[in-house]
Amino acid sequence: MVDSTTSSDTADLVLTKDNTHNLIYFPFHGLAGCIRTTLILSGEPYKFTDVYLADWRALKQLTPFGHVPVLKEETRSGKVLELAEISAIESFLAKRSGLLGNDFWQESLIRMYHSSTHSLFTFLVHSIVQSPNEEDKRTFLKRFKESNLPSWIQAHEKHLKANGSNGHYVGDQLSIADIKTASVIEHLIYLCGNDVQISEEKTPAIMAVKAKLEKDPKYAEWRATEQYQTYTAKNIGFFGF
Repeated sequence: MVDSTTSSDTADLVLTKDNTHNLIYFPFHGLAGCIRTTLILSGEPYKFTDVYLADWRALKQLTPFGHVPVLKEETRSGKVLELAEISAIESFLAKRSGLLGNDFWQESLIRMYHSSTHSLFTFLVHSIVQSPNEEDKRTFLKRFKESNLPSWIQAHEKHLKANGSNGHYVGDQLSIADIKTASVIEHLIYLCGNDVQISEEKTPAIMAVKAKLEKDPKYAEWRATEQYQTYTAKNIGFFGF
């Protein structure tokens, strides 16, 4: 159950840097790539609790809205604070880690770019999962690769170039929008296969976001782990990308 108290004590608990962030999600990247990356970059204690499909029916009713991811803030006092919904979790972690820019306008821009990428990738993942059969899935993917994805690429390449193609959407520092895009690029590249739409040659500004994040030692170390590779393999097996 979500703790809805607004006491100052709870607010202090949420902001404490020695909380353990416990992310509950399936054992693939899915829609949790940005959340996992943000947790790893934060330098704060975290753990990933994998939910397997065989156990999901029993666990589903215990989540706030009947789905994952769910983030549990495990405090030193023993109090556990629960947060659901992808955008809410990403916003919460971004606020904690200073990933929302330097002022209100920068924050608004960052949220705009983040929302655009979130909408695209959520639409893709949900449509794949909900496709009733393989024929419908192929039809959707064809339309996605011919319409939705090119529109996203064109817009984001333009905005990133306007910011100097420096690997960031806003200014010259890492934001949750950068992490969101970097976390989905490899899946979009894999999805397109031989129909290359995202590459160093075609979309240098978008690829600069990915390259910039990959220079971070914590992120590079995470991508090299067996756990990350397992998530990647299961992602391809379940979603096809």
